Amino acid sequence: MKIIHIVWGLEYGGTETMLVDIVNRQCLEHEVELLIINDKVKQKLIDLVHPKVRIIRINRPPSSKNPWYIVKLNFIILRSGADIIHSQVDDFIRFYHLHFLKKNLCLTVHCVHLGYRRIHRYDCVFAITEEVRDSLKKQTGIESIVVHNGIDTGRFTTKKKIDPEQFQIVQIGRLDHLHKGQHLTLQALHLLVYQYGYTNIRLDIIGEGRSEKYLQELTDKLKIRQYVRFLGSKTKEYIRENLSDYDLLVQPSLWEGFGLTIIEAMSAMTLTLTSNVDGMHTASKNGEMSYTFKSGDTDDFAQKIDDIIRKPSSEKEMLAAKAHHFALENFDISTTVNNYLNYYQDVIRKYSR
Repeated sequence: MKIIHIVWGLEYGGTETMLVDIVNRQCLEHEVELLIINDKVKQKLIDLVHPKVRIIRINRPPSSKNPWYIVKLNFIILRSGADIIHSQVDDFIRFYHLHFLKKNLCLTVHCVHLGYRRIHRYDCVFAITEEVRDSLKKQTGIESIVVHNGIDTGRFTTKKKIDPEQFQIVQIGRLDHLHKGQHLTLQALHLLVYQYGYTNIRLDIIGEGRSEKYLQELTDKLKIRQYVRFLGSKTKEYIRENLSDYDLLVQPSLWEGFGLTIIEAMSAMTLTLTSNVDGMHTASKNGEMSYTFKSGDTDDFAQKIDDIIRKPSSEKEMLAAKAHHFALENFDISTTVNNYLNYYQDVIRKYSR
């Protein structure tokens, strides 16, 4: 089977890093190409792609309206003769003009907060959670197939001995506070320092993005600079090796499709605290494997962190172990890859009749 995966760019994000794991597994038994439309790439992430995967770069500047890039994209796909074209971005269909030739175009929908435009033009639509599937059905009437995201769970360093003198918190994700909610984390930290009286607390924010300046300024405005570190973008290897050093990962997203960093933290036996938005119910098993707080409520956010700090170590260790087992059993990348391959075969059979 020949498979082309299509993505806008290849930077450090949940979708992109997971896609690298997927193509690296699929290429062991199939012919796989990774087509990157825009010129936004991280070379360190490119370097992690298996040598058997053919990387094709269109190098389109983001938002460019130059028709040359569209022609080039369609020519490459036409020449490839791929059995499956699998897009990770719904609006790729705007540029693809060869759909009449073959019914083999698949899409994975990663988030509930989408307009789902032109989505009916895909031959097979995957949803990463039941919540995304239900949102698609409600908005478009389209029946999608749930394939849960996965990670290479066995490659994470598990919990090390933590410094008991300092409670260490981490948030990982694109610096887009209106989506990922980093401003809520900073405001909650301010409450923990100035209302709860914590001085032995630290927050590391990992990621880069358009909200960085705003978040840096907010840190200074809230007078919590000495408790916060902005670490920038980090590699998959760094996350795998260092996530276990933290006492708590927070994910206060205002909406979310899945929340892959929750599974990463569970794989490292690090406790998690998430907002109670619908998209993270699958990863947290409806809050059974993760602590939760009311979305957008910084008072409740801070209160929950205080509660976690005060909980007995034995209780926290028990939850971390249970969540670790849950992640390994349900969200390993091998399961994700096998599910996709099985559904690809269904698509090929359906449209080859």
